[in-house]
This record gives sequence, C-alpha cells and structure tokens, in this order.
Amino acid sequence: MPHRTVAPVLIALLTTALSAAVGQSLPSIPGASSLMKGVPNVSSISPGNAAGVLGYCVQNKVLGGGSATSTLGSLMKKPGITSASGYSAGKAGNILTGNGQKFSLNQVPSNLKSQACNAVLKQAPKFL
Repeated sequence: MPHRTVAPVLIALLTTALSAAVGQSLPSIPGASSLMKGVPNVSSISPGNAAGVLGYCVQNKVLGGGSATSTLGSLMKKPGITSASGYSAGKAGNILTGNGQKFSLNQVPSNLKSQACNAVLKQAPKFL
C-alpha cells in the first residue's frame, strides 16, 4: 500500500481519537464550561452586578474610553449601588446572569472577556 494512501487515513483516525479524548476531558478543566458557552445573556443582570462588572472591566483595562467610564460613573452615583446585590461579585469579575448561573471573566480568553464586558456596557444604560 503506498504511503500517500495510508497517511490521510492515519491522520483522520488520530484526529478523531484526539477529538474524542479532548471532548471528554473538557468539563473537568476549570472554566471550561464558560469557554464552551461563549458570552452570557446579560438581559437579567442586576444594576449592582452591572456596576461591579463595569468596575472590573475598566480597572482591568478590558474596557476603556469615555463611554465605559461615563456609564460606570453614572451607575456609581445611584444610591446604594455598592451595597446592592451582586456588586461585590461583579467587582471580582463574575457576571450573575439572573438564572443562578455565574460567568467568570477571570477564566475566559481576552476576546470573550471583551465581548462580555461590552455586553454589560450595552445593558447598563437601562439602569440609569
């Protein structure tokens, strides 16, 4: 059997075996569930959690510029926002989606972190 015929078959078999092995081990990797889900739906985020998350995103330079800073400043002027439900979780980088799910910004790649921060920034004006 020529080598040209065997090589593609071996590559296909190895790829399939590797995919199966990796797929089975992903749930045990910390943060893997966040990676698999993508950006969370933030439509049910609380005002306190949104303020905390925006604070995290600005402090960690995930978001910058006037819009993020202005929105965060406006939220922080709301009475009781720092003692509101979810604020401290947000400051720690956790988005509480309102259905008992937590999305940790600390466990996702920078592109997902940026998308999640932008999603919260778009949702935040609803609380002003």
